[in-house]
Amino acid sequence: MSYQTILYEVSDRIATLTLNRPDAMNATTDEMYQELQDLIPRIAADRDVACVILTGAGRGFCAGADLKARKDDATPLERRARHRWILKDILEPLYRLEKPVIAAVNGAAAGAGFNIALACDFIIASEQASFIQAFARVGLVPDLGGLYLLGRVIGINKAKELCFTARKVSAEEAKALGIVNHVVPHDRLLDEARAIASKITAASPTAIAMTKTLLDKSTNATIDQMLEYESYAQTIAYLTPEYEEGVLAFREKRAPDFAAAARR
Repeated sequence: MSYQTILYEVSDRIATLTLNRPDAMNATTDEMYQELQDLIPRIAADRDVACVILTGAGRGFCAGADLKARKDDATPLERRARHRWILKDILEPLYRLEKPVIAAVNGAAAGAGFNIALACDFIIASEQASFIQAFARVGLVPDLGGLYLLGRVIGINKAKELCFTARKVSAEEAKALGIVNHVVPHDRLLDEARAIASKITAASPTAIAMTKTLLDKSTNATIDQMLEYESYAQTIAYLTPEYEEGVLAFREKRAPDFAAAARR
């Protein structure tokens, strides 16, 4: 399927998904959400994809919702149905994707754009990137998972400050707050993201999938629950061809080919 608002390519088991409305700073529209709704399950099912990089075309990552595309005549029930569609069919599948997703934030990540980046597993930011929970400026409540995700990343008190004041956060401050993992030169952003993605693609896809799922559960689980989850996951891992390949490669003093093993 060809897309109008996103670009998508796969190379060396790394998928690069680019929000592609540069004239509008990649602001989201229903068309973009529909295309993401189609693409995310395809990524999940594609055995040739082991890691995803999500970025934006042009000067910005994502400026949030495109207010020019809003439907002024929509009823409250219609608006709620639309938001539930976006959250359940786009945001949640992105968050739960059992493949690591790296947000490569190349410019402004505002409103929904900020929260889309938070739904990824971690963020690499250009030195030109900025982050803003802009909702209060237009009388709205943070959405796209922001009320769930932001506090878990930086703590509730700091999350309240960013949401209440709607102030812009630089890439360096975002790193200090724990929002961003790495700040890199603007012209090196995708290269650095691909370098990290390459390390991920060299690992066992089954082990990475289980590790991601269990780490996400750990924020709301007890120690007893996590130890039980770990015991089940490790038992499964011992039974995979990837584990056999890892042991054999260790004995033969070579790099393991986990991608090939996963296909056996």
